Amino acid sequence: MSGVAVSDDFVRTFRLDTAGVRGRQVRLGHALDTILAQHDYPQPVSHLLGELIALAALLSSTIKYDGVFTVQTSSNGLLSMMVADVTSTGALRGYAEFDADALAALPAANDENSAQNLLGVGHLAFTVDQKLGSNRYQGIVALEGASLSDCAHNYFHQSEQIATVIQLAAERSNGCWRAGALMVQREPANGGNNRPLGHEAWPETLGTPLVDQETEEEWRRVAVLMCSVTAGELLDPTLASDRLLLRLFHEETVRAYSPRPLTFGCRCSRDRMEATIKGLPRDEIEKLIVDRRVIVTCQFCNKTETFGELELDAIYAA
Repeated sequence: MSGVAVSDDFVRTFRLDTAGVRGRQVRLGHALDTILAQHDYPQPVSHLLGELIALAALLSSTIKYDGVFTVQTSSNGLLSMMVADVTSTGALRGYAEFDADALAALPAANDENSAQNLLGVGHLAFTVDQKLGSNRYQGIVALEGASLSDCAHNYFHQSEQIATVIQLAAERSNGCWRAGALMVQREPANGGNNRPLGHEAWPETLGTPLVDQETEEEWRRVAVLMCSVTAGELLDPTLASDRLLLRLFHEETVRAYSPRPLTFGCRCSRDRMEATIKGLPRDEIEKLIVDRRVIVTCQFCNKTETFGELELDAIYAA
């Protein structure tokens, strides 16, 4: 697609017209590095959280919503919880909870650092919180498989019953974290007319064929081509999105749409922290007072706010 030059921090819709397949691509650079740099997590934690954030960006683009889309893992492993969310305007954030001492005791570059071993037994949840009091949607699937990609595949197989292939990658290169994701889905027989295929900002008329092909390819062939993508290709900022799609699906009719930008964005504020304090019993908050003040830290961005005793009195009196 001429005129489209994006390298980082975007999600993009594409179609393989003759094969009846829809897809999404995500690439994260500065936005992801900003999120992970705020926490200084151990490498295995940053790696999996980076993949989860890419997965959240990927899946959020498949539905129409006005609010927040959240992906969360909860398990009994060393990495007990990860949370990533993306707003309908494309603002990303995420954080993780883990057993730092147990994780530090693991040998470096060991099989015990795999996603399956770090996460243990638990579940993966997808939640959509709409604005204006709309209904809340949640889907849950067991954390089964050797990777987050496997867990996402299980969700689509069990809950959505849509043939789906997802590839995720995240790594630190030249001192900065990057992540990438790619997904293809076989469209239902009705063309998926009852399922939104992307964000309203991507009207179908924006699509421009990248290459023509007369021969129709089967889903299995597309899935095999999709699985040939490497982590390096998903993460390489010099590999334009068009080039990657053409490289993978060069014998298909690929129709790519305008990318949607993604950014880091935390929704924390002093007012929100005050509301959190007020929602807790006063005696619990008083146990946290040190030097006549309480310090509240946002789990997502590590921003802190300080509340003195007089401010606490005013919060509970309001």
